[in-house]
Amino acid sequence: MPGLLAVAAAHDVIAVFSQADRPAGRGLKLRATPVKAAATGAGLEVATPAKLDDRFIASVARLHPDVLLTVSYGKILPGELLAVPTLGALNVHPSLLPAYRGAAPIQAALRDGLASTGVSVIWMTAKMDAGDIALAQRVAIEASDDFETLHQRLAATAAELITVALARLARGSLGRRAQNDAAATYTKPLTKGDARLDFEDARRSVNVVRSLSPKPGAWTELAGKRVKVLLARAETGGDAKPGSIVALDGDGPLISCRSGAVRLLRVVPEGKPPMSGAEFARYLTMLRA
Repeated sequence: MPGLLAVAAAHDVIAVFSQADRPAGRGLKLRATPVKAAATGAGLEVATPAKLDDRFIASVARLHPDVLLTVSYGKILPGELLAVPTLGALNVHPSLLPAYRGAAPIQAALRDGLASTGVSVIWMTAKMDAGDIALAQRVAIEASDDFETLHQRLAATAAELITVALARLARGSLGRRAQNDAAATYTKPLTKGDARLDFEDARRSVNVVRSLSPKPGAWTELAGKRVKVLLARAETGGDAKPGSIVALDGDGPLISCRSGAVRLLRVVPEGKPPMSGAEFARYLTMLRA
């Protein structure tokens, strides 16, 4: 979490709050959130409140914070909590608001094939991602980007903006510009259904793969097995039923779409380790033999 570390390097972080550890991986062992892991590594105290109730708000008020800053917390903070800090409450959101408010803005930007997105620092309100904009910076989306690489670049940009925002806030010069609610678009938490490839349009399918790679991964079913797709390329051709294999050669299996075709370049077949598209093509050929 570059943003947390940047703040801790320049300011007195008196408290860090994160969501509780959650089961993850095949063994479903409890795993700390990235924020908690980063804070613990930096020697900061971390709490994981179950509820943002009156008792919790009172405990925060006793700390007398100057600023409340949130990054990907995943919950809407009550107005009583936002009123606690003396200078204000700020939120960092990985989109150019009012576009892509909500839970999955990075995935949405990639899925929609945008050439750029950005980071916004806003003055928090009790309405989701609707506060006045304090700072914003555009970030290019490269053709090679997936969720992981774009997330990393946005996180680095966010750390820079947070540093600038806090410096201006301390001087009393941090601006605010109202969002245009009429232009707002929204994203929702992702479901397993959102990750299933429909192979309607080749470019759209590739963008879905990019938006979910490497985790949780877009998926489809081939040869009766579930296959997670981590990297794919749109190609021409593909006049068969959408989702059917039309070739098992070259860099990987070619899957027909209603418009174009998709070449699978890196996959994780059910019960198998990750493999290249070429390796997967040979695996499918073996299953057919």
